[in-house]
Amino acid sequence: MRILLIAVLFLLMPKSNAEIPGCDFFDTVDISKAPRFSNGSYLYEGLLIPAHLTAEYDYKLLADDSKEKVASHVRGCACHLRPCIRFCCPQYQKMQKSKCYGDMSEDELNKHDPFVNVTLSDGSVVRRHFKEDLIVQSDLAKPGCPRMYFLNHELPGNEFTLFENGSLLRHWDKVELSKREYCVQHLSFKDDSIRIAPHFCPLSSEHSRTWKTVAIVISLICIILTISVYLYVEKLRNLHGKCFICYLASLFLGYFFLVLNVWKYSSGFCVTAGFLGYFSVMAAFFWLSVIGIHLRIKFSLASNCLHRLLPENPFRAYNLYAWGIPLIMTAITYTADQVLKNEKLRPRVGVGKNCWIYSLLYSCDFSS
Repeated sequence: MRILLIAVLFLLMPKSNAEIPGCDFFDTVDISKAPRFSNGSYLYEGLLIPAHLTAEYDYKLLADDSKEKVASHVRGCACHLRPCIRFCCPQYQKMQKSKCYGDMSEDELNKHDPFVNVTLSDGSVVRRHFKEDLIVQSDLAKPGCPRMYFLNHELPGNEFTLFENGSLLRHWDKVELSKREYCVQHLSFKDDSIRIAPHFCPLSSEHSRTWKTVAIVISLICIILTISVYLYVEKLRNLHGKCFICYLASLFLGYFFLVLNVWKYSSGFCVTAGFLGYFSVMAAFFWLSVIGIHLRIKFSLASNCLHRLLPENPFRAYNLYAWGIPLIMTAITYTADQVLKNEKLRPRVGVGKNCWIYSLLYSCDFSS
């Protein structure tokens, strides 16, 4: 009889340092402080978690599947019983620059939007309160990157779908993220609203801002040195050399506005910087075409015939072409940005925190 009693008590105890069979760690919550019943089940946030869906863990699983040693605690597989929402920070905190901040004030709690749209397994979309209708997971490790992007679903290209199983679909590149790869958190937006926004790491093909800056600065230095050589050596100050200097100058301006945009230094004159950057890049391409035309004429077998087609001052004509057409294109782009109402057709220079023409490559913002 005593042996039978010991066996029953052993079965009712949570499993010691064992994983819950068939349950991913990212589908569990810490239930150590939840009331425990005599049959081994736990009552967590109004949800009854049976004993066979609980276990004792002495580690925390990180985003890269490595394990971090922590104090022993009981976890329950709550996400197999009710849809979960995976927060980056404690549930009432806000996130700024990829970091968790203190709890929201009473005023912020009153005006923040606590609802999210959840797509069920049958394809229907329902509106759910993050606290009342879902199980909040706030003790899981954040995605493994120092800075994260966030999605603002009110901006074109920022749409996403949150599924009942906890995965997130980014619409702009059709990539589905698991709970290891993203988290959500309350975020303040420019319209003074506070909403729940998904956060995720930059794409694996992207380089950090630091390495981008190093590469651009090296390019700028090399451009300056090259221009200096062409200006110093008299033999290089011929027609081809002048065209090449103009190409390098426009390329320098394009890179300069790009590095300002990377570090947000152009935020004070964002739209102006966007159009100046666009003009510079377009001018660089047109000066490249000028160099190609000039070399074609210079080395062509019919160079005498082609020379007759050139005006008396070809460099002036090249300037009108290589600076004039990009200027016209910039004016057309500016007009379209002001006149067009269709968001898919409008260039949207300066949308969000990006100061260049809007594209899907910039459809998400850094948390800042």
